Amino acid sequence: MNNPTLAIIPSVPVWQKGEKLLFDRKFYDGLQLYTRFWPGGVSCVMSSTQSALPDFGVIEKLPTELPFTCIVIGEHETVRTEHINSADIVMASADAHNQLHIAALCRNRGIKCVYVIEYIPETRFQIADLEARNPLERLRLHLYLRKSERKRRLAFELCDGLQSNGTPAYQEYGNAPNRLLYFDTRVSRELIITDEELEKRLATLTEQRPLRLAFSGRLVQMKGADHLIQLALKLRKQGMNFHFTIYGTGDLAEEMKRHIRENELEHEVQMPGAVDFHRQLIPDLQTTVDLFVALHRQSDPSCTYLETLSCGVPIVGYRNRAFGGILELADTGWGTEPDDLDAIAGIIRHLDIERKEIATKSRNSVTFGRQHDFETTFHNRIDHLLSITMGERP
Repeated sequence: MNNPTLAIIPSVPVWQKGEKLLFDRKFYDGLQLYTRFWPGGVSCVMSSTQSALPDFGVIEKLPTELPFTCIVIGEHETVRTEHINSADIVMASADAHNQLHIAALCRNRGIKCVYVIEYIPETRFQIADLEARNPLERLRLHLYLRKSERKRRLAFELCDGLQSNGTPAYQEYGNAPNRLLYFDTRVSRELIITDEELEKRLATLTEQRPLRLAFSGRLVQMKGADHLIQLALKLRKQGMNFHFTIYGTGDLAEEMKRHIRENELEHEVQMPGAVDFHRQLIPDLQTTVDLFVALHRQSDPSCTYLETLSCGVPIVGYRNRAFGGILELADTGWGTEPDDLDAIAGIIRHLDIERKEIATKSRNSVTFGRQHDFETTFHNRIDHLLSITMGERP
């Protein structure tokens, strides 16, 4: 099979504006790599949506401009055999409840199927508890999640391979065939901080300037954004001089800004909102940040972890299963039990005094980041797909 055809069924939707298709920028960047390095044709089956556009940018393309074939189906339409008939291998999302039948479709047609998974049951239930305040609604969601999880595990018995984003999913579904562990990131090899740039930033640690902290991501409870201003208050109460930049937007943004004003934290805490990833966020992290604060309660494999480490910035945060899994692989930060904000403040206060520890883990961070850059990650995923395409069904 010299030119196998790959069909990708992502969980992210596509937006339509007249004749143009609008893609989430991060997703489109990844899809371009598949079309560049996959030896055969690439098609993509995507659900259309009327939902709000993503915060971090979109790419607009006419269908004739795409380097792949895009099959657009209705928002609530089910992927059927005719959508994947021409494929030799299908890569589907196991996080999408409406794609758990894909493995059976592929098995019936003699098509190889590889699932991609990020969330574990623990995380799904935690999200449900945050979203559903009503006990009856929460019970209904829990029952639905349990039913979906049974379908997911049955699908994994039929599929030919599993790509797990982050250690939690890799460990959770250890019985799936042909597993691959990877870490999601948008940082390409050329964007990773150089040794010279890193050492220049680390040199400022000896100047006893205020420690520079940062957070980036969605300002929602799931990401621990409700604890960020509380942390700033604790650090100020301990007499620490610091600057804390909080990038991003979300449901808690206005409340956080109000707390900054009410507590007169304007000198210590800045909230620039959502900034361009390549033009501002990455340069800022590489040149003006000493420590990244990640108070994620859930064990979702946020790309924030690898993108931050690629900038040579170590992380102090809640040791959920995703962050804990990274710390077991590389000494790139400090973790505490989730919601132990006093422990987080104590670590940061200690590091403000013992800044050599920051420098050591900064160097460890960029080493780990280089092992998992954007291109390397995608080459590994493509090699995994090719090995399954050419191999025998288990």
